[in-house]
Parts: sequence; structure tokens; C-alpha cells
Amino acid sequence: MTARTDTPAQDVLARMLAFAEEAAPLALAMRARGLDMTNKGPDLGQALTEADLAVSRLLHDRFGPDLIEEETAGELGQSAARALLARDAWTFVGDPIDGTRPFAGGLPGWGVMVAACRASWPRACVMSLPAWNEDRSHPVRAEPAEAAQGILLAASEGQAFWAPTRGGRQAEGLRPLERRIGRTGHVGWLAVAAQRFTLDYGRGWFPWGEGGAIADAALLATGRLDATLSNHRLWDLAPLLPLFEALGFHLYHWPDLADPPAALVDLFDASLSAHDDLWMVCRDRAQAADLAAAIRLAEPASTRA
Repeated sequence: MTARTDTPAQDVLARMLAFAEEAAPLALAMRARGLDMTNKGPDLGQALTEADLAVSRLLHDRFGPDLIEEETAGELGQSAARALLARDAWTFVGDPIDGTRPFAGGLPGWGVMVAACRASWPRACVMSLPAWNEDRSHPVRAEPAEAAQGILLAASEGQAFWAPTRGGRQAEGLRPLERRIGRTGHVGWLAVAAQRFTLDYGRGWFPWGEGGAIADAALLATGRLDATLSNHRLWDLAPLLPLFEALGFHLYHWPDLADPPAALVDLFDASLSAHDDLWMVCRDRAQAADLAAAIRLAEPASTRA
């Protein structure tokens, strides 16, 4: 089904919520049955399971030709992605399972997510982390899919929401999510950023992460981080931005604190990746300047003594 130009934002949000209600239980059930994890070609950092592909097919079933998603984005290309995103009609950007390694490894830092974009920028999003509330009071044990407890996060029309989930489905209705005021001293620090950058702990910033971009966003949204970093791919960042913006966070370029471009696609290169760049997600420019001063380019391994 194509999302028309005049489709109300609340109807678009409802479509994304319905997708998450299908995708999260599907992923949980497949994980409970057991998964084989492979890699996407020679890049050992890009994991893949049959669940990624199953949720990818579900995305295409629910959003049709108005979709850009990780597993098929390579067939689309940057020019086609730019044209889709620039329309007044809604375009959806999805990540079938963000955090495939923690997903397949039995850790909680993974989820499904999708954004609704128009006029070149994400305007609404839904992300579900169906195993987020892992019980750590005992050693790891197999958990029935229907017993998994998690959190759903969403944003639309400048408002952020959350709801608890059980078995991947909402256990209660959406409720407003407010930004926590206070400092933890922690900044999201995912593996992709750590390949090129280091952090000066002496400036009072400490790295933290629990898996993929979706887990990083959940930590920030629920008040466990003060800021985070992004040098993700298009489908990793698009579903996060409406939530960040609804909670009062902004993108600032490192190290010059420049504002983001007007078009989402211009944050990425021809392969829809920002791995060679770095953006900070901060409350304001003063916080961004403080964080920027603590970030260093990593010394190449070949030059280390």
C-alpha cells in the first residue's frame, strides 16, 4: 500500500506501530527456535540471520514501493534513495533487525525499527526492543518468546512516546516520554565509531554501549546517556532522528559543530554510509563543544609502538 501525500501523520504512525507488533514477535520466535548467523560477504562486521531476511520481507509487504531498508538498499542506490526521500509523499526507512550480533547471541541490545520521511527528512518513527528488560539476577537461560519483556519507543509530530512490551507486543498503551534532566557523564560509543575515534576520559566523558544503534538510542532516550555519536548508515540513523528531535537533541558535526544538511541523504556517501564522518547527538551547542573537545582521531595501529 502506497502512503499518499495527504495521509495524516497519526495514520502513518499507526502503520508503523502495526508493523512493529508483527516484526518483534516474529524475531523473538525465530530466535527462540535457534538461528545460524552468517556474514554479509567478506565484511565480518556485518552479521546476517534468517530473521533479518524474514523481517525484511515483512517490511516490503507492509510498506511496498515506498520503502528503503537495509537488506535491499544496495539494489536501490543513492540517487533513487534521494528521489524517494525528497517527495512530499511518505517514504519509509527500515532496519529489519538492528544489532544482529546481540540478537543472535542472546543479548538484549537489538530491535526492529522504521521511520517515516517526507520532504527529505524523517518525521516519525517506531522502534521496538522486545528483549530489553533482560533479567540479570541469574546466569543466562533460554526464555520463551512470549515471556520476553521490552520497550517500544516512538515519535510523531514532535512528541516522543514509550510503552512496555511483552512477547514483542505492547503490554500497555503509548504514554508521553519526557527528556530526563541531569548528567550521567556517559556518551554512546558504538564499535563503528571506536574504529576511528578515541575519547579523553579526563574531560569527564565516558563511553557506553550495549549493541546496535537502536540500543544506543534507547539508552539516550531513557536518560542513561547524556549524548551519543553517529557515523551510521542511512537505515540506522533515520529511525532514530525523530525520537532524538522530539526529546530536544540535535545533530552537530565533529569537530566544527556544523549543523546537518537539509536533506537526510546528504549525511551519507554513495553507499549510504557515514562511517568516514562523525556526528554528535547533543542537547545544545555548548554540550556539543564540550564533547567535541574530548574526541580524538585514533592513532593508526601501524604507527603504535
